[in-house]
This record gives sequence, structure tokens and C-alpha cells, in this order.
Amino acid sequence: MYGLLDNLNDDLGLELDLPYQIFATSFNEPEVMEDEEETQEISPEGVTALLYTKEIECPVCRAKFNHTLVRESKLRLSHMEELRPVYKGFEPLCYDVTMCTTCGYATLKDRFDVVAERQRETLLTKLRFNYANFMPANFPVEMDIKMGVERYKYAMLTACMKKASLGEKAMILVKLSWLYKALGDMTNTQLFTRHANEVLTQAYQSERFPIFGMSESTVHFLLARFAVDLNDHPTALRFLSQIIVDKNVNSRLRDLARNMKEEINESK
Repeated sequence: MYGLLDNLNDDLGLELDLPYQIFATSFNEPEVMEDEEETQEISPEGVTALLYTKEIECPVCRAKFNHTLVRESKLRLSHMEELRPVYKGFEPLCYDVTMCTTCGYATLKDRFDVVAERQRETLLTKLRFNYANFMPANFPVEMDIKMGVERYKYAMLTACMKKASLGEKAMILVKLSWLYKALGDMTNTQLFTRHANEVLTQAYQSERFPIFGMSESTVHFLLARFAVDLNDHPTALRFLSQIIVDKNVNSRLRDLARNMKEEINESK
């Protein structure tokens, strides 16, 4: 499956609002992971127990296909990386994108059925025409992180074609940065952090809350994290201060904001 989006270009008339290069398959040498527990694998039998398949119908081409889902009740939490849960020996983010094996329509699973008729017509004429012949008959039940990355890029392609909200595009980019981090690919982690920051900032400036299900304080925290990762400490401190003084923020998010603010001040 890897590489099907590598040849995207202006000639296809896809009108993407992100650089074509980010859709191409790109993986760099991983850096050494500090926490070995995150990289531990579980047995194939263990992975199988975490998954199940369900037949669904594509809202674009009306084909039926089997989609793999995660039994979330069976996941074992290792720890929290701020807003991202990390599980022992398994990465459920790989299964958050639902993708049709007939036409290539792909979205975050909670948005799969959200397609207006005008969007469906656009996807049928552009997405299916360009990629239907390359779709595999079935996707493997067990997916590695690299395959997860590829599926998120299809979800971003779909989001651009159907002119999805900036919040939806930002969430796809956020999860891509998390997957690249899980691979230890820090070059692409930084690249997709920068893109996620740009798109989420645009959403913050133009869309109403909740932005793709995220509260204002959650968006503030993500923008603060991006700013720290991109060495923009003044912006990070501005967003963190808004979280800390907000009386409606839950205690965990406020504690995370205080910890990040302390880390910034210590780094100075």
C-alpha cells in the first residue's frame, strides 16, 4: 500500500490546501526510544484479541467492506503523554481511520458517514477515478504504524477534497505527528507538528468551539505544546496562562499547563 500518493501533483486538479509533499510516503531513521516499554511487542495472539472486524458500507461508492476496530476495553494503558494515551505493546491510533477498499475514501472513523451529496459527487469523480485501480482487495487485520501513517494521509486527501473543517484537518495532522513520534522519526514529527500548528491556529481564529469536539482549553493546550516544540515560548506561555486562570478548566489540564510553564521558565 505504501507510496500510492507519492505522485500527487497539480495535473490531477485536486485543489489541495496543503503541500503535495506531505502526502508522499516518507520515513526517516528512528531515533533511540528512551522508554523501551513503548516499543515492546505483544504476541500475535494478543493483538488478535484486541481487534474485531465489522462490515460497513461506503457512503461514497456504496460498496461494502470489512473494517477492523479495536476492543478498547482490552487495552492496557502504559502512561499518558499529556493528551495522548500510550498503551502497552499496541498503537490503536493505526485503526482510527476508516478506508474504503473500493474507492479509497478515508476519514477518521467517527466522521466516515458524514458526507454531503455535493461532496460525494466530487469524491466519486476525483478520488475514485485516480485511485480505485490501486486499492487492495482487503487491508490486513493487523496494521503496523507505517501503514497507519499511509491511511491518515488518505484521510487528509479526502478531507481536502470534500473541504472538511480546519478542525478535522488539524486533528489528522496531530495524530500523524503522534504516529511519527511513535516510530522515532523526529524529522517528520517536527514537520507534521508544524503543519498541525498552522492548521489548528487557522481553525482557532475562524471556527466556533468546540473545534472538532475540542474545548477552547484543549485547543489552547495543543497550541501551547506545538509552540514549545517549535521553540516559540512567548506564544506557549500566553496560551498556558489562559488555561491556568480559567476557572472552568479541569484540574488535570490545569496541572499539565502549570508543569509545561515551569519547564519553559526553567529552560530560560
